[in-house]
Amino acid sequence: MKRRNIVLTLLIIIILLIGLNLKADDIRGYMIPEYYSVISSGNSDFQGQNGFWFRRIYFGYNTDLGDGWSVRVRLEMDSSAYEKSSVYPYLKNAHIKKKLGRGINLLIGLIEPPSFNKVEKFWGFRFIEKTPADFFKFASSRDTGIAIDGKTENRIIYTIMFGNYGSNKGEWNKGKAVYGRLGYETKSFYTEVNGYYASDSGKEKTYLSLFGGLKGSWGRAGLIYNYLIENPEAGDSENNGIISGFAVINISDKTRFFVRYDILTDLNFKDIGGYVPALASQYKTRYIMTGVNFKINKMIQFSPNVRYLFYTGNDAPKGDLYITLTAKISFKTKFNK
Repeated sequence: MKRRNIVLTLLIIIILLIGLNLKADDIRGYMIPEYYSVISSGNSDFQGQNGFWFRRIYFGYNTDLGDGWSVRVRLEMDSSAYEKSSVYPYLKNAHIKKKLGRGINLLIGLIEPPSFNKVEKFWGFRFIEKTPADFFKFASSRDTGIAIDGKTENRIIYTIMFGNYGSNKGEWNKGKAVYGRLGYETKSFYTEVNGYYASDSGKEKTYLSLFGGLKGSWGRAGLIYNYLIENPEAGDSENNGIISGFAVINISDKTRFFVRYDILTDLNFKDIGGYVPALASQYKTRYIMTGVNFKINKMIQFSPNVRYLFYTGNDAPKGDLYITLTAKISFKTKFNK
């Protein structure tokens, strides 16, 4: 861990020096401190547990290289939930981008696949909770590869990507992934279909996602369907589905109420760990969360929220109830050219 901390410190120093030398567009990031309390849990190991932690800390560097070229490097640090561990740093983004004209972009490196990044921005509260495809591990938020994305004058959004299917880790097998997205966006409406086909560790995986959302001065609301098929070399295939709906209501300019409900339609889930453990491989699981988001100022947000998991089926355990206080503190430094 000491070695990781030394590497992280050196990377931050290098980014700062490069930014000062090249007069970078900006250096930015945010941190997510949180307090949690497990009010009740079907797992006695978590019952009554409470404490403070950092969900995430981001530190990023962006620069314009001229002639339509730009670079982004971003570090992420997080800590493991419900266990004794230090904040762990790793690389989140490292890519070069070229604007090809007519709204078309070429990206090469460690980038965001089109599996849920637009949906994530529409949801708007990733710092409180990830989107279902991310949280329940249907798709990764990063992959190393090459992508072309764009938006036409007719408001059609599209992306095609070829990648390692290795998240932000190094490649170690011959399997690869092909991603695609097709969407339509207006000021008040967004819809998309996206998916990927991947070969990984002896399994073929096919992922499909459908999303539709409305937004306006009142707030925003969306409905998501995620579906994943895993075909191993030997044995039966496994199908997994998630239906999720959310609504964000603008109470005032600085106050928003939100609610979200996720339904896991199958039992072929791994038991989900992380910030909300769920016995998803043993019982059909439902996950509901609700809370209020306060904007303290442009750079600070605070969101008290409640999360509840309940299970259906024979001998299902009692539900899990969490009370969480989540904050987001952003920072940004600009360099004038």
